[in-house]
Amino acid sequence: MTHKILKSASVMMALFLIFNIFATSVAATDVKGFSQRGDVICISHRGDWHSFPENSAEAVRAGAQYGAVSVDVRVTKDGKTVLMADETTDRMVADETGKTVSKNVADMTLDELTSLYLRAENGGEDKKVTECKVASLESAIQAAGDTALILNLTCEDFDAVYKNVTELGATDKVIFRFNTDSMKNISETVKDTKAVTAFGNYQGNIIFLATSAVKKSLANGMNTVELGSTNGNGVLYDEFLMSRFDEEGRAMVSMVGGRSGKRPDSERGWDDLITLGYTVIETDYPEQLNEYLERIESEKKQLSYFVDLYKSTDLQVYTTDTENAFASALTNAQALIENSGSLSELQNARHALQLSFDNLTLGEKKAVTLKFDFTVGRLVAVVLVGAAFVVSQILLFKRRDKTKKAQ
Repeated sequence: MTHKILKSASVMMALFLIFNIFATSVAATDVKGFSQRGDVICISHRGDWHSFPENSAEAVRAGAQYGAVSVDVRVTKDGKTVLMADETTDRMVADETGKTVSKNVADMTLDELTSLYLRAENGGEDKKVTECKVASLESAIQAAGDTALILNLTCEDFDAVYKNVTELGATDKVIFRFNTDSMKNISETVKDTKAVTAFGNYQGNIIFLATSAVKKSLANGMNTVELGSTNGNGVLYDEFLMSRFDEEGRAMVSMVGGRSGKRPDSERGWDDLITLGYTVIETDYPEQLNEYLERIESEKKQLSYFVDLYKSTDLQVYTTDTENAFASALTNAQALIENSGSLSELQNARHALQLSFDNLTLGEKKAVTLKFDFTVGRLVAVVLVGAAFVVSQILLFKRRDKTKKAQ
């Protein structure tokens, strides 16, 4: 009877969750979110450049709603910082007449650059000139709000960029991400790595170098470590390396430029990487990744419901085989809820849990075996209890004997 009630409740709750699926949302992430274990973080690469020019303040503002935003920064002639991916302005910048501006960013002042216009999306002469202007670091920080802004920069530019960030009072708003695959270079650049928030980094396919980079990053307060390789079956996607993040830190992967083992920047690639253990993903499609993460949250809610519904099931009345299968499925489901499972993992876990519950088969009542570990203390306690029982019986016998004689 109880089994049937639970099945009916399962169906009703599933329908309820379907009607409430659109209430699920994924919040933007601040800098502190990268130093803590938690749900998957979506990084919008160069902002939402499908809607606005890459690295523009407008693209940053639009991308900030999805999780976090990464931008490219360069130092100007007067020591200030602007958002620009290339050393030159050719690909992205035009003047008020729509003519391409071809200059080195380092040869122009902040005022000169921020007076110029950006081409749409990711630029090129075939893209139209927009009303969006070259963004200063200050305007980008303002556009990001409380969402973490990740600054992609060279080691050579760190001192100037850090100075600008400090002057803007924004050290708690940004994360430094260096264009190098060497932890040695990062450590030499940032003498006190714990004084700033920065990503660790390793690009390659050598296991002892990868594990060393992860260990060094975590030891120096770099709690998010970016890992990249074009080898889809390489060491960066192996359980051995991912186990280094079981207790602390986050593993990050970028879908840009084939660094995710050439996995596609789509649901198939994201799902595979999250299954492997990555919890920070940089993407050119933040809106789609955000929708995928919302589906994860919805699936997690459904799985949580079924775990709460089934965990109090009395398994003593079922056969050992079906009991073990159910207990295993329940344990796996609980682990996925506590950690960051992929959508496919959560769906498979829910299916396995429901199937194992439905397959529970009534059997003979199991004999309960009590296990007693003998220790000196427990033996003394048993002796004392036994002695107390014997004494009480003797006293009781004597009391009854006196009563009979009195009668």
